[in-house]
Order: sequence, then C-alpha cells, then structure tokens
Amino acid sequence: MKKVVMGSMMFLAGLLSCSILIAGSTLKDITINGKYSFLWNLSSLGLVPVTVLFSAIALAGFLIALWGLLDKNN
Repeated sequence: MKKVVMGSMMFLAGLLSCSILIAGSTLKDITINGKYSFLWNLSSLGLVPVTVLFSAIALAGFLIALWGLLDKNN
C-alpha cells in the first residue's frame, strides 16, 4: 500500500508540474504563423529539459503505483 501512495503522489507531482509549465509557456506571446506553440515557447525559454524531467518523475510514479497494485506480497 505504501508503494501505491508514494507512486500516486509522484505521479500527481510530475503531472501538475508539467501542466503548470505548459500553461505558463502559452501565456508568453511567442507565435508561429499566428498560432501559439507550447513546445516552441518551452524551447525558447530553455525549459524542455525541466519538462522532460517532470515527465520522467510522473512516469516513474505511475510505474511504482502500478507495481504496488500488482505486488502479491501484502
């Protein structure tokens, strides 16, 4: 049960961090052909490695939670 809680919290933290970065990058007025691109904004601000790190934390948390759910040794 502890793995599920820890994995869920890691997943939530990574997911919220990524969503805050993506939402914040769309607020900046950098456009491509009149359309906003969050990837272009993230790369221009230098935040792509941070977004990848937060995505990796979310993925690791999801895998830990899944491992805790499928663990037979309770």
